[in-house]
Amino acid sequence: MSDNALGGVAPDAPRESQSIRIPAERIEALREWAETGTGLTAAARVRDPDGRIALVKTAWSDGWVLPGGAVEPDESPPTAAAREVREETGLDSSVGDPILVFEQSYVDAERGAVAFEAEYVVYAARAAGRIPDAADLGVSPDEIRAARWFEAVPAELHDGALLRPYL
Repeated sequence: MSDNALGGVAPDAPRESQSIRIPAERIEALREWAETGTGLTAAARVRDPDGRIALVKTAWSDGWVLPGGAVEPDESPPTAAAREVREETGLDSSVGDPILVFEQSYVDAERGAVAFEAEYVVYAARAAGRIPDAADLGVSPDEIRAARWFEAVPAELHDGALLRPYL
């Protein structure tokens, strides 16, 4: 696991623990990222000048999520957050300070055992502009099902119980 992961990123930001139960095949698909990659995800709470928040629906999410994704080995977490915002919303954002770090335990749903740990960092960000149609967003077809500005955080927020206090 890289030096960035597990405690090295945003040491002064609030931290929340999160246990993620996923099938064994999904654990194996993520294992290289967690053990030899960065083991780190970066996202952004993007607000516009009117205070609206930009959220996306992805192929994997149950509800609306913050734009974000895996940090590549050659990039910093804030750079990754800005890249992910651009890919998933079409917005060029100015990424600021971290507002939250999830200390994540990925649990093999069949065995109930922790397979590996990772961190998910959420940054404050600012952007303005129109969000394109979902067909024009993401790196692969159908990755982004929807993207839009919200006046308030919607009820159908993925991981809402943990995230809502920080948004």
